[in-house]
Amino acid sequence: FESFVGAVVAACVLGAPEFGTKGVALPLYIMMIGLIVSVGCSSFIKVSKGKDGEAPGLEELLAAMRINVLLAGVLITIISLFLCVFMFEDESKFLNEIVDRNATERIGLGIPAITSLNAEGSAHLTAVPFVERNPGWRLFGCILLGLVVGILIGFVTEYFTSHTEQPTQSIAEASVFGPGPVVIQGLGMGMYSTVVPLVLICAAVL
Repeated sequence: FESFVGAVVAACVLGAPEFGTKGVALPLYIMMIGLIVSVGCSSFIKVSKGKDGEAPGLEELLAAMRINVLLAGVLITIISLFLCVFMFEDESKFLNEIVDRNATERIGLGIPAITSLNAEGSAHLTAVPFVERNPGWRLFGCILLGLVVGILIGFVTEYFTSHTEQPTQSIAEASVFGPGPVVIQGLGMGMYSTVVPLVLICAAVL
């Protein structure tokens, strides 16, 4: 709960200076919608029994949870797209009004220009490297990237903690030689498990 709320508050703090109240409201909306979607998708988890009426095993339960995570991810992606685009539509109109429609002349490598006044009061054209029509697309890209990275980290966590995978089995095999090797192997696997999430997070930030 602490890390979840901390991430939401951090997003609000980062969004406020650039987008004002909309930058604060968007993370809260995403959080609210994400909670509703997660609870709603969890209610649709169903696992069928085996042929002999046996209770489903761990693999069947994990498979159902994976489907639930992916379904929730797709739904929150679609909702976030519409939310970002429509919330910042006014910002897009404002930027379109700033860009000089009559300045058909291009500066440099086909970059649009904005007409402004210099200190002497004469108009001049200033190159604009990137005219962002709707900031919501950039914010949606951040949401999508974070969502993908979060799901991948979840899969990595499942791999390193599942009893059917090699990391956990290697710790169990080390117990044959006593408690010391168990601690060493467990500590080593714990450190090793942080490599992929660290790479994913650094790549997403960059």
